[in-house]
Amino acid sequence: MKTLIKDATILTVNEQSQVLDKGSVFIDGESILAVDETEQVLATCPSPDKTIDGRGKIVAPGFISTHNHLGYTFFRGLSEEVGLRSVTGMYFPMGTVATRAERQAVGSLTCAELLKSGVTTIVEMEEEADVFADFIEKIGIRAEVGVMIHDADVDLMARGTFRYDAGLRDTQLGQAIELAEQWHGKAGGRIRAMMTPNMTISSSPELLRACRSEADRRGLRLSMHLGWGPEEVGIIDDLHGVTPFEYARDHGLMAEDTIMAHCLYTNEADQAVLAHSRTCVAHCPLMNSVRGHIAPIQTYLANGNTVGLGIDNMFSDHFDVVRSALLMARVRADDPLAMMAHDALYLATMGGARSIGLDKQLGSIEPGKRADLMVLNARAFGLVPLLDPVASLVYHAHSKDVETVLVNGELVVDGSEVLRYDAGRLVGEAESASHEAWARFEHKYGARLAPQS
Repeated sequence: MKTLIKDATILTVNEQSQVLDKGSVFIDGESILAVDETEQVLATCPSPDKTIDGRGKIVAPGFISTHNHLGYTFFRGLSEEVGLRSVTGMYFPMGTVATRAERQAVGSLTCAELLKSGVTTIVEMEEEADVFADFIEKIGIRAEVGVMIHDADVDLMARGTFRYDAGLRDTQLGQAIELAEQWHGKAGGRIRAMMTPNMTISSSPELLRACRSEADRRGLRLSMHLGWGPEEVGIIDDLHGVTPFEYARDHGLMAEDTIMAHCLYTNEADQAVLAHSRTCVAHCPLMNSVRGHIAPIQTYLANGNTVGLGIDNMFSDHFDVVRSALLMARVRADDPLAMMAHDALYLATMGGARSIGLDKQLGSIEPGKRADLMVLNARAFGLVPLLDPVASLVYHAHSKDVETVLVNGELVVDGSEVLRYDAGRLVGEAESASHEAWARFEHKYGARLAPQS
């Protein structure tokens, strides 16, 4: 299939941050064959099978969301106002009551929402993440998927007691390995597996070392939560006598092939561990700001760390994440020019591509790269006048403005509708599943927040 997107404003995000005011993109199969001013593309490319009229449109690389929990839309409208107590009081306990079918229903809706907001690649780590693999394959998004595993007793952990269980560790490692064996490299390479221990407080040294060993043996990347709050520091010091960053480093998790999510609570020693190891950072500014934190992203970038942007959970409009990255950087630095629009767009695209080791294939609109693109209506309310298309996209665009999304050259969103699933059915199934899971949660724990003691 040969597709031409003609006469659009194209944000290439190439090394020169080139913007084409009247440009065209020619896609041949899965890849971009040419991107240039329209006259040049028409003069050098064969006749397309399909032409998309780009007049009044912005074409940009698809967003790469480097940290997601699809099924955590369970907590939408609830965990935003309980702070970090949501981690042990909601997130871990819900894993003991939600069924796989309920998680699949809620997460499938989230996946479709993200695709609709121009996200063409997700890094998905979650308990029972394997339930999403079939949906991911069919809906057409690109994904790095890992079963988020732990070996600490969840109910004891909610009450402040940490006890590791070897049997639980073996079971969860087995589930993660099974996902890798079944899905890594499938769907034409769109789906890749990862090893994803949940976080330091829920992972024994044996679990972390096993994750590193399996990742090395199978050629997989890794991801984990790290540096998410002072509670983590105190717990890891009590349990292991080191800092969380030292704990992760000592057991093989600090490395260039690892994405550490959040890293919002760090000191200079932690930042030195990050810099020395070249570990990637998944920055989740929208979720972190809800919890009253701002990660020192400018420091990480200055130190040479690769930084991508992530939704984390509950939210689904990735444009809000891109804006938050820019705004939070300015607030932290007390400088209205600390981060600019082109910087934020780079983090959302090429930063993400580098984080997952696919910067030669994704993240920009250049010949030879995969055709993972979004097309926005630049004549929509809120985007007119289009004086600076990069600034307009970063400051003013929303999911509603996305009309078309292509992944691997295939049309997966058209006319602002996700093509391969019925939106009404996804919404209805997710709503029913969420209500049923919360009813069991409240029956078990007596409230929507598990008690600490």
